[in-house]
Amino acid sequence: MTEANTTYLELLEKRIELLDSLASALLASRSAMAAFDVNSLEARIAQQQALCAEIQFLDEQIEHLPDPRAAHLRPNGPEQSGASSPKLAVILRRLHQAHEAVKQLNSAHRALVARSRCTVNALLNSLQAFEGNYRDAALRQTANPHRSDEAINHG
Repeated sequence: MTEANTTYLELLEKRIELLDSLASALLASRSAMAAFDVNSLEARIAQQQALCAEIQFLDEQIEHLPDPRAAHLRPNGPEQSGASSPKLAVILRRLHQAHEAVKQLNSAHRALVARSRCTVNALLNSLQAFEGNYRDAALRQTANPHRSDEAINHG
């Protein structure tokens, strides 16, 4: 195996690792959203951004390889890769599976964010609609804190 082939396979393996890490980060952010853990969610988003940047940098390295097979990196699946060695075919199949898993998780994550956005907007609209009622009651209570006690005692 030539040095270019070895480098190519190593870069493909690294890309699979990064995609697996991205999938884990997407799952972790889903858990953070469900737990309303904003700090964890922000950390997962930063992690996802860093992983995407690493994947992009890795893709640029692969595109600049002298080996013409490097064009087969794109996650089109091994059946379209023209892979000449069984090892390359296995790696490309794993790459395709990792890419599909991230794609599926990303779609689910996008749907969760969209539903969350709708929920938050509905809550904000409700709060705005009742803002005057809640604010007036709070102002009355803070202006005369004993009044609510009197109403309870005499009511």
